[in-house]
Amino acid sequence: MKVYIYFLIALFLISPQSVLAQNSNLPHLSQENNRYSHFPSCLQHVFIEADTIKVKEGEQAEIDWLKENRSKCAKRSPITRRVGVSYLEWGDTVYGENGTTDEKDKKELFREGLAWSRIALQEDTLDHLNYETMSMSFAAVISVSGLKGKANMADSVRIYAEEAIRLNPENDRAHHILGRWHYEVSKLGWFTKLLAKVLFRSSADGSFELAIDYFKKALETDNIVVHRYWLGMVYLEEGEKEAAIEQFKILQDIPIIQHNDQYFKDEAKKLIEKYG
Repeated sequence: MKVYIYFLIALFLISPQSVLAQNSNLPHLSQENNRYSHFPSCLQHVFIEADTIKVKEGEQAEIDWLKENRSKCAKRSPITRRVGVSYLEWGDTVYGENGTTDEKDKKELFREGLAWSRIALQEDTLDHLNYETMSMSFAAVISVSGLKGKANMADSVRIYAEEAIRLNPENDRAHHILGRWHYEVSKLGWFTKLLAKVLFRSSADGSFELAIDYFKKALETDNIVVHRYWLGMVYLEEGEKEAAIEQFKILQDIPIIQHNDQYFKDEAKKLIEKYG
C-alpha cells in the first residue's frame, strides 16, 4: 500500500488500488463472478465482459468498452462508476521507464477517474457506492496535487465518505477511509496544523478514539486483514501495545482474499516481533 505525504492533513489516504483491494465492489476476473450477483443480470454481463476485455486487451480497451456500453442497461450509474474506478486503478499502477512514477500520466488518469465518478453520482445521488468512489477519487487527485490543490480538496474525502455511511452504515470501505483520516490527522504536529490554518484558513481535527471506532465498525461488516492491521496501528499510536499485538496476531489467521493481504500479514509479523 502506498501512503502519500499530504501537508495539510498529511494525506494518509488509501491509494485507490488499496481501497479497492479491501473488498471491492468491482472484483477482478480472478475472483468469483458471483461477486456480481447483487447486480441485475444486465449489469452482471457488462462487468464480466469488461473483466475479460481488461485481461486480454488492457485498461484502455476495458474503459472504452464500458463507455460504449453505458446505456446498455436500464441502470447506468454502476457502469459509469466502474469507468471512474478503472481510471483510478490504472493511474495507481503507472510507472516510468526507470521504475519512477510518471506523475503526468497519474494526474491525467486520476482526474479522469474523479470526473467519471462525479458523473456517476449525478446519475444516482442515492447510491452510497457513488459517494464512496468520490471519496477515493478525491484522495487520488489530492495525492498528485500541489499544496493549494490539496488544501482546496482536503475535506472532500471526509465529506463523501461520511455521506456514504449515512446512506449505508454497513459500507466498510467508507468506515475504513474515515478511520485512516482520523488516524493520520491525529498524528499531525501542532505546528503543521497551525500553519495550515494560517495559510489556508482551514484546520483538521482528528481523533484516535474515532479512528478506532471506525475501524471496529468496518470489521463488524467485513473481517478482513487490512481493517485489523490499521486498527492495530491506531492502538500502537495510543500506546496500547497488547491490544495492537492482539490484532496483528488475529489477522494472521484470516484467509488471504486480496492481493495486498500478504503484505499486511508480513508487516504485522514484524511489529509482533518488535513489540511482542
